[in-house]
Amino acid sequence: MASGGFLLGPFPPSRNLNMRILKLAGVLLALASGLFAQDRITLSNGDVLTGTIKTMASGKVTIESPLLGEITVPLADIKNLTTQDMVDLQTAEGDLLVKRRILGIEAGRLRLEGATAELELANLDKINPPSDPEPSWTGNFKLNALWTDGNTDRRSVGASLDAKRETKADRISFDASWNYSEDKANGATSWNLTERRAGAGMQYDYFLGKRWYALGTARVLGDTFADLDLRLTAGAGLGYTMIDNDDTRLLIEAGLSYLNENYRSNIPSVDYLAARIAYKFNQNLTEHTRFQQTVEAYPSLEQASDIYLQARSEFITNLTASMIASLAHIIDYDNTPSPGNQRADQRVELSIGWSF
Repeated sequence: MASGGFLLGPFPPSRNLNMRILKLAGVLLALASGLFAQDRITLSNGDVLTGTIKTMASGKVTIESPLLGEITVPLADIKNLTTQDMVDLQTAEGDLLVKRRILGIEAGRLRLEGATAELELANLDKINPPSDPEPSWTGNFKLNALWTDGNTDRRSVGASLDAKRETKADRISFDASWNYSEDKANGATSWNLTERRAGAGMQYDYFLGKRWYALGTARVLGDTFADLDLRLTAGAGLGYTMIDNDDTRLLIEAGLSYLNENYRSNIPSVDYLAARIAYKFNQNLTEHTRFQQTVEAYPSLEQASDIYLQARSEFITNLTASMIASLAHIIDYDNTPSPGNQRADQRVELSIGWSF
């Protein structure tokens, strides 16, 4: 200290000011890092979009910009594209590649980080495709009934169930039906059984590729008035998807099957090795109505005269979101039936049901 002079000494900085400066610097650094770490799309006209690429489907890329929100750009208008993080890439064949960073577009190809080969843009179907939903059972349950009283007394009831569960790897199909009917002569006091029939079938398909699949199938049927205690068919084969789009599906199947028939009477049972030839056809006729047909034929490989065939043709229409109406024609044909029985059994069923 000197007389008549100034008191000099260190000027203490404000602690709060220092903290604010540090926080501001941190925010600016984070913003700068965020800008540089964003995905980038360069358009053909030179404009650049930055943000996070969310997805690409149907030839359009969606990027989420911090300032502009979600923007969808046609892939044809994109000159270059890069991502900072790995994305899922799906090819036009449906194959899902491992996660890769996109380093850019060059000569119509995507350059990928760590990839041994580039991906043709023409073969790119999706970026970050949505995850597959959990597989669930779909199908329908139908009921039909008839009651008459007067000169003709008749009561009948029937039910059927169709269900299917499909994944990318396999498909399980199940169906079952039951029909029961009684008649009573005019003036009689007791009912006479006129129909008792029940059957079910199951098939497992394992997809070998986009169109081919291996299959295993089994079917059982009991019919009192066809003298059938049980008809069993079980076998394996291959299937091929000929048509599969939003409106039409056509499947062709062929293989080998074991067929066994046990009769209610004292007639000896019959069993033989048969070929199995089948097709399944579905066609959407309108937004609410569809036609479907399934035919399975079992010609014997041991005796030319032995052949069994089952065919079902059906129109189904939606009455509400879950309620359906169905008109079906079903035929069972056995070229060598139990003695005294006809070869063909035919039924026409009008049913009401529910889909799930």
